[in-house]
Amino acid sequence: MAAPRLGHLVLTHLLVALFGMGSWAPINGIWVELPVVVKDLPEAAAFQGLLVLLPLPPPGPTAGPGTGLRAGAAGVEEEEEEASPLQEPPFRAARTTPVPDPAAHQLLSARSACLLGLLAVTNALTNGVLPAVQSFSCLPYGRLAYHLAVVLGSAANPLACFLAMGVLCRSLAGLGGLSLLGMLFGAYLMALAILSPCPPLVGTTTGMVLVVLSWVLCLGLFSYVKVAASSLLHGGGQPALLAAGTAIQLGSLLGAVAMFLPTSIYHVFRSGMDCVDLCGP
Repeated sequence: MAAPRLGHLVLTHLLVALFGMGSWAPINGIWVELPVVVKDLPEAAAFQGLLVLLPLPPPGPTAGPGTGLRAGAAGVEEEEEEASPLQEPPFRAARTTPVPDPAAHQLLSARSACLLGLLAVTNALTNGVLPAVQSFSCLPYGRLAYHLAVVLGSAANPLACFLAMGVLCRSLAGLGGLSLLGMLFGAYLMALAILSPCPPLVGTTTGMVLVVLSWVLCLGLFSYVKVAASSLLHGGGQPALLAAGTAIQLGSLLGAVAMFLPTSIYHVFRSGMDCVDLCGP
């Protein structure tokens, strides 16, 4: 039989990509509507703290190491590859002599542990801690600032991912430096949320520009670090990918749970009231 057509494999990969994008489209679609919805909800700014408890979209199917767009040999092996173009044919796997992957043995090394730690911390911040206080940090500067921070921050995520595909930082020190820079922006945003409804530069254009720029840079930096760390761990094979997925989900869970009590139960963060100046003398 003829080798599987390249178009069939391309179509399969395209469908997998659409499956992954379909899980994120509703999440981002709801998120960018928050600046419009939050003004009419009784929970007001605290509503965003409730949304961080929503489960993240499950990761899509991942091709195993060594798979890709390739043509197989004729015979039964080809039929197997036609049926599952993203998986290694069992006949080929049976004939291949197992060769130990040196990268897989580095999973528990100090470098891999640091990468997993970066994944856990950055996901805890971007999927739990920071989203819970975004409305508190932005609304004092106006609904336009809140809207721009949500929309541009959501756009910074895929842009940073595309950047990592072309320019990948493989230095652990470099990724650590980018993480620290992102944490500085995150600390500034957290300080604004704590000082809400009267943060510094409230009522000024400078304050609005700073809060929007801080959100864009913070989310962009963390998104780049997450993609870079995941790409470096990919060389460790399936054990490394499993550990990376565990770190991502665990960090997101801990970040969301940690912010649920202060935002929704104890109301540590305060929001302003319409037509009431709480920052006057």
